[in-house]
Amino acid sequence: MSNNRIKEPLLWAMGFLIILTSWWVLSETKYKQTGIIPTPISTLRIIGEEMQKESFSKAIISTLKRSFTSFFISFFIATVLAILAHFKKAVGYLLNPFIVLCRTMPTMALILILLLAVRSDMLPTIVAFLVVFPLCFENMRAAIAETDQELIVMAKLFKVPRWRQITRIYIPAMTPFAFSSIIAGFGLNIKVVISAEVMGLPTMSIGYLILSARQGFNFEVSFAWLVIAVALCLICECVLRLIRRLCMPYKYPESRLIKKFIASLFSGRKAEGRGENECIFQRIP
Repeated sequence: MSNNRIKEPLLWAMGFLIILTSWWVLSETKYKQTGIIPTPISTLRIIGEEMQKESFSKAIISTLKRSFTSFFISFFIATVLAILAHFKKAVGYLLNPFIVLCRTMPTMALILILLLAVRSDMLPTIVAFLVVFPLCFENMRAAIAETDQELIVMAKLFKVPRWRQITRIYIPAMTPFAFSSIIAGFGLNIKVVISAEVMGLPTMSIGYLILSARQGFNFEVSFAWLVIAVALCLICECVLRLIRRLCMPYKYPESRLIKKFIASLFSGRKAEGRGENECIFQRIP
């Protein structure tokens, strides 16, 4: 077990080095004259310059706001409908055509159709909802189907209320699938939102800045924003994985160490506050 924990970070680092080396080789050989793919060092320099601009934080906040809004609306509606489809088979049959339509429709075709029907600032949220909703619905439906049937039979035998079965049996069984669905779906959600922003052109967004740099033939800035978008997806995924470890300590024992570390930070601040108050009271005559 300990060897696997050591190997995983090493393999991850090796994969990252392979990508970084391939990036550097392409930027120095095939695409050196065109400047379509800048070197890693020049990309970091451009990212530093973009971070100093006022539009940087506004674009990231705007894109993240659309991503969080569309994803959590789709996840909540998908979870509710998956529960209804499990208990009422007619609901599942009624939703199947809509799920198949959303899952099979090309994303770019969906963006072009909705581009004529909705406002540009609402386009990324709606498109991301329609793309991510089938994924969340199918995952949550499979999670409910994987619930221990013996517990359900026992609950029915002892006439446990339906709402209590949902809160005490179904939700704990759905939690691992729910986190897997969130981690897999949120990265896809950000990519769809940025793609829709490129087409819809809402002001102050990552997609808008990528296209603006592209139209100005500033390929280095466009590529730098692409790297920023990838880093944003990775950061969100790492945060979600950390939350999963904290919420599921029975599956990830190392999360207890993280909880203790966070608790020690807050307890240390409280102790400092109490010490300052005691010093203040001691100075009062």
